Amino acid sequence: MVALLRHSDLLDEWERFMASVGNALQVKYGLGREPSPEQVQEWARRTRELIRTGIEKERAGEEAAKQLFRDYQTHFYASEADTLEMLLQQAGDKK
Repeated sequence: MVALLRHSDLLDEWERFMASVGNALQVKYGLGREPSPEQVQEWARRTRELIRTGIEKERAGEEAAKQLFRDYQTHFYASEADTLEMLLQQAGDKK
């Protein structure tokens, strides 16, 4: 079975995908708000540019985020991967 998507359906899918990337960038780099699809694309462009100059991937992404996002590392988001011990430390429980 072949599914044909209308142009508007493709745009909707693209926007959802970009929003999920934006949310991931928000959490990863401690941004105060989710970046727009245009900012996500610019971050990706800058990151790739830095990688081409020989900078390691993670460092390139971080540098691009520092350059592009004024709210870089202004917030902390606990991820599902955080351990209970880490969460307790962050909450102030020294036990």
